[in-house]
Amino acid sequence: MKFGIFTMPEHPPWENWTLSYDRDIDEMVQAEKLGFDEYWIGEHHSGAYENVPAPELIIAKGSALTSRIMFGTGVVNLPYHDPFMVAERLAFLDQLTHGRLIYGFGASGLPTDWALFGMEPAEMRPRMEESIEIINRLMQADGPISYSGKYWSAENKTVQVKPFKNRLPEIVLAGLTSLSSYKSAATNGWGALSVYFTPPTFTNNPSFPDLVAQGKCLDESAAAAGLDPIEARRNWRVVREVYIAKDKNTALEEIRKGVKGSYDYLFELGLGALMKLDQEMPDADVTFEWMVDNIPWIIGTPEECSQQIKDLYEEVGGFGSFVINSRDWVPTDLHYRSWEQFARYCMPAVEGLYPGGKSR
Repeated sequence: MKFGIFTMPEHPPWENWTLSYDRDIDEMVQAEKLGFDEYWIGEHHSGAYENVPAPELIIAKGSALTSRIMFGTGVVNLPYHDPFMVAERLAFLDQLTHGRLIYGFGASGLPTDWALFGMEPAEMRPRMEESIEIINRLMQADGPISYSGKYWSAENKTVQVKPFKNRLPEIVLAGLTSLSSYKSAATNGWGALSVYFTPPTFTNNPSFPDLVAQGKCLDESAAAAGLDPIEARRNWRVVREVYIAKDKNTALEEIRKGVKGSYDYLFELGLGALMKLDQEMPDADVTFEWMVDNIPWIIGTPEECSQQIKDLYEEVGGFGSFVINSRDWVPTDLHYRSWEQFARYCMPAVEGLYPGGKSR
């Protein structure tokens, strides 16, 4: 199993945002020191809590202070960008990082961003799919190409600076409300990334896919495309809320105040519906303790957290990377204490978990 850090990032608007960027970059360095394989950082333009509009820029700075860890755009929201410009920027960043870039793409899940760019929810995924097709053609073409789609058209476009050593980019798609990204990822041999609040199984919430359904979609789509379902599982990244302390009660109390701010924000965006095991569940019942036990979160001692990861792995049928959702819930010393405990004790306890039974 591989290990990663995912950050939205989450920084309340009343904080020092200049300092927040420096703290995010410090996180990248710390993640490499602790042995994490990947660091993901998102793109958002509104909402007031997620304050990085261009993950490529902060990755460029972080990559200069590290030497091994991979960086993922988590994600570039393709509906908002000209695909030629995305292909060119990411290929250039791939060069600057010496091939340590993962091309993370998505359709955008933030309603306030949809409004900012004047887009309807129904057009987000078609825009993303058309954009990915164009980006792939641009990355692989030996000369100029032209394209004419519903959303983007261009004549004689060439990406002058190709990806590092002309490699094919590693593409990962993030999925949230449907299985479309998982089907596309497995069909094309790409990676998939699951959001931190998606439960392993819903009991009665047919509007959204749970982790088990996402994994099954990866299996079936890879097989239908003549690809190895085990490899599709190995390319699957599952993100979870994680916090380690001397015991579970201490962990819960240390993060309680920070959790409230984070999830008040998510609930205001209407994302609570994606967490409920039963769609008839009242909003008031989606409490802190309920989420810890039912999403579930990975909370407690290193031993407890290791077992919780093993249980999650078995329940969903296996995945290749376990990714910690980075949060601003506690002061930096406690934040890094949790990460260090994870790296020292949880990583060796679960690193042997790998789809197909072979270590990486």
